[in-house]
Amino acid sequence: MTQLSVRRWTTKHVAKWLKEEGFCDYVDLLCNRHRLDGTSLLALSEYDLRSPPLELKVLGDIKRLMVSIRKLQKQNLDVLEELGLPFDGHSPTGAGLEWLCNGDGARDCDSTDTAPVGEEYHTGQYTNGKYKSTPRRLDPEYWKTALSSVYVVFVFGFTSFVMVIVHERVPDMRTYPPLPDIFLDSVPRIPWAFAMAEACGVILCNIWLMVLLLHKHR
Repeated sequence: MTQLSVRRWTTKHVAKWLKEEGFCDYVDLLCNRHRLDGTSLLALSEYDLRSPPLELKVLGDIKRLMVSIRKLQKQNLDVLEELGLPFDGHSPTGAGLEWLCNGDGARDCDSTDTAPVGEEYHTGQYTNGKYKSTPRRLDPEYWKTALSSVYVVFVFGFTSFVMVIVHERVPDMRTYPPLPDIFLDSVPRIPWAFAMAEACGVILCNIWLMVLLLHKHR
């Protein structure tokens, strides 16, 4: 096996390698059920071991198996380069994923099941060596904020000015009664409707302010 290229390893060679490394319990799972050959063994990552369909549960076995795989990867850097799998000292893929305490990979609406090769991830690192994903901050857009502020002030001022002018120029309703409205004339007047509309407006304004102040991308 030492003289045979890892790329030419069959599932039998992988099974023999696993036994030599002391992982006899996983021969059936990796070689018989999932048919791992030499190429797929080199591409294996800790994320693959933890996530379906493998879902290894013993943390010590996962770490020891990954140490053996990384040694094998280090001995076959030329093969990794031919396969397009970069070796960063941790694993070819999946190094930037966040692991929870139970070993499950954390996923959000923007993440995928596997980490794409070559894609940059903004990651930090816990004190125990596990990786976590840090949210990417949006670039500040000062000119958009300034333009939006000018627009808000202009619209608010213009609307207030128009309302004052209209209020002052409304003719006397006793001399010029409003035009008849078929719908409103058929519906009985609700005394508290106007006050309720104002209350709804105040509530919606407060909700908008809370969203504006508490949103993570405010």
